[in-house]
Amino acid sequence: MKIDVRNIPFSEAHLCKADCLVALVDFDWLYTAPASTEQPAIHKPDWLIEQIKALPFNGQEIIKSKHLLISEAFTIKAKRLLLANTNRNNNLANCPPETASNIRQSLAHIADTICTQLSNVNAKHICVVAPFATDSAYTQALIDALLFASYRFNDFKTTAQNANPVSIKAITLGVEYNELAPNTELALAIHRGKSMTRDLANLPGNICTPSYFAQCAEALAATSPLLTTEVFDEATLTDMGMGAYVAVGQGSAQPTCMPVMHYRGALDPIKPGIVLIGKGITFDTGGITLKQPPGMQNMIYDMCGGATVMGIMTALTELRLPINVIGIIATAENMPDGNAFRPGDILTTLSGQTVEVISTDAEGRLVLCDAITYAQQFNPAAIIDIATLTGAHIVSLGSHASGLMSNSQLLSDALIAAGEQSSDRAWAMPIWDEYQEPLDSFAADMRNSGSNSPGMITAGCFLSRFAGNTPWAHLDIAGTSFQYGKGNSATSRPFSLLLAFLTQCSETREYRWPVSPVLY
Repeated sequence: MKIDVRNIPFSEAHLCKADCLVALVDFDWLYTAPASTEQPAIHKPDWLIEQIKALPFNGQEIIKSKHLLISEAFTIKAKRLLLANTNRNNNLANCPPETASNIRQSLAHIADTICTQLSNVNAKHICVVAPFATDSAYTQALIDALLFASYRFNDFKTTAQNANPVSIKAITLGVEYNELAPNTELALAIHRGKSMTRDLANLPGNICTPSYFAQCAEALAATSPLLTTEVFDEATLTDMGMGAYVAVGQGSAQPTCMPVMHYRGALDPIKPGIVLIGKGITFDTGGITLKQPPGMQNMIYDMCGGATVMGIMTALTELRLPINVIGIIATAENMPDGNAFRPGDILTTLSGQTVEVISTDAEGRLVLCDAITYAQQFNPAAIIDIATLTGAHIVSLGSHASGLMSNSQLLSDALIAAGEQSSDRAWAMPIWDEYQEPLDSFAADMRNSGSNSPGMITAGCFLSRFAGNTPWAHLDIAGTSFQYGKGNSATSRPFSLLLAFLTQCSETREYRWPVSPVLY
């Protein structure tokens, strides 16, 4: 999609030539006077007044509407006019987090409206204007919302009728001459990272295999001198001693592997970086501990953590952030066959600790624990793992916030702040010593699953045993990374949270998050 930012005063918006002129207006403003002298009246241009007069609706009906598509736009040069209802709080940069979140949600709804309504009339070029002054953060968020709403996963649609396409190909964004223009290249780079995340997550398990992940990682490295990729195959992982990791994929015909991507953007190439580890179980049957068939098709999304890491590495190569980041995709397929690992098996991890398998459906933590141990050799500033780890996350937090567990109060605080800034929230959960007991095992150092215990927290407690003295955080995204039963299901979360966090880190000369008790 092409985005063009131009100086277009609202009073002259009627001169724009496009398939549709989209005006972001406060419908209350159309019919009500200013509330006080501190809120001066904003001039309503003649073209808008004449257009409104011709509508077969009264003021109250328009005020209650969320959007209004005007087919016969006789006072403007565009073929149509879409009035989208918004509010006058169009400054995003310095507002409180709750207000920022509400504004972003409003923009997301407006963007969905624009893409849906205008696809119905096959509008290809649109011009978006607003009568109220906006800051660059607001216009940046608007572009991001439009790009996000325009996403469609049509890779396997064979006819245009089934494809549900978005017709919009070009957007002209009108801003006043004294407004800061948004960075469209930044918005497009973020969009490409999010789209990579969503594309991978939406792919079916017969296409997106562990080997496919490896191919994507190698292809990405070929596009940037700042990125290198190394892929460890199953035999190498076995020789390295990653017994828990390799066990997960034993029952699958698809070979297990582990792509490791090194992004070196900092001026100091050996400066301690941040490790992101994404759970990439490309399909999860539950193994011998077989899942219930209803809804099992959603287990193509059990690799959303890995998809997020691929999306982040894609964005980093385009944004060229001055930071060192290592992206690891812990990928395997969990299937039941005669060679599959079993409940009751005892596995030896890369750390040397042993794990008694209680449930083969608690497999994500088995690949992650070995990947966390592997990552410590880089002496990173922090390790963050991202995983659709537990259904208990959905029970606890639903789809509104990712679950966050950490061994560092400062790291936890930084991730929460990044989530608030980007409206991609996380909520901290405790991993106190009292929660460790359900993992006690009679036969091994620990079990891979508790019973009658808080599942999300227990999973976090398990992973914490492999972090050692390295600052570490775990994001459970089972409820936030995709939407059950909805089209274009992958959401790309927590891409925005992580990119905001890495951006903040790249702007800081030194960043340290000492290991400490988390007080939440």
